[in-house]
Amino acid sequence: AHNRIFFGAPGTGKSYLLEEQRKRYFASPESYERVTFHPDYCYANFVGTYKPVIVKNDDGKKEISYEYTPGPFLRVLVKALKNAMTNEPKHYLLIIEEINRANVAAVFGDVFQLLDRDADSVSEFAIATSEDMKSYLTEALGVDESKVESIKIPNNMFIWATMNSADQGVYPMDTAFKRRWEFEYLSIDAKETAIKDWQLKDSTRD
Repeated sequence: AHNRIFFGAPGTGKSYLLEEQRKRYFASPESYERVTFHPDYCYANFVGTYKPVIVKNDDGKKEISYEYTPGPFLRVLVKALKNAMTNEPKHYLLIIEEINRANVAAVFGDVFQLLDRDADSVSEFAIATSEDMKSYLTEALGVDESKVESIKIPNNMFIWATMNSADQGVYPMDTAFKRRWEFEYLSIDAKETAIKDWQLKDSTRD
């Protein structure tokens, strides 16, 4: 599945299973990126924003400048879009650990609209790019600005996540967000059959 969430109680092996499948399908270090959500995580962290950076001026002195800094979503998207323009198709994966430890509606923002995929697994609906995002994409992709006035997630980009379904200190997800994902439940007793015949010895008795 292109949009996929592994969910269950802590310790059920969500991250382990995701990583095992990541190794199988996205073995190259360049083909995936991992991010962990937390309560202070926001749209600017996830998609991108202008940030202050230290640069050297013509006199060699350091000064503060501002540059558009892409987040993990935009970095993976650019890789996928670049590859989609070639004749050597590759798949790219964005891994989101603990997706419900942040307010996903705020973190995804308008990107939420892109999660709807059509029969070809491309975003069914495009979103308009902001001026700063448009400028970044133009340079990163090496295309004319008119080509990136709106964007979609291509079918070679996957988003897989883990979600803790037991703790009280996590954010709820609304139905509109959930319906755009394929969920895989990991039960807390999924492997209890492996120990059903075990016997415990009382070491305090002779």
